[in-house]
Amino acid sequence: MAQHRMVLEADNGAELLFVCPYDGCGRRLVLKRSGGLTVIDRGDFFALHSGGTNGLEIETGVGS
Repeated sequence: MAQHRMVLEADNGAELLFVCPYDGCGRRLVLKRSGGLTVIDRGDFFALHSGGTNGLEIETGVGS
């Protein structure tokens, strides 16, 4: 299973846009500072993604 690192592409103060820079993936998601996560493009469904930026860390996990 692929492990891709998400990178911060934009921050407007209220929301952060994270993207997967790897060719063939294309995952994009918006993280709201007030809480909440919206996946814009699912990208490679089987890839695990992680990433982070100053004080913020995103980790992969499987819910039950």
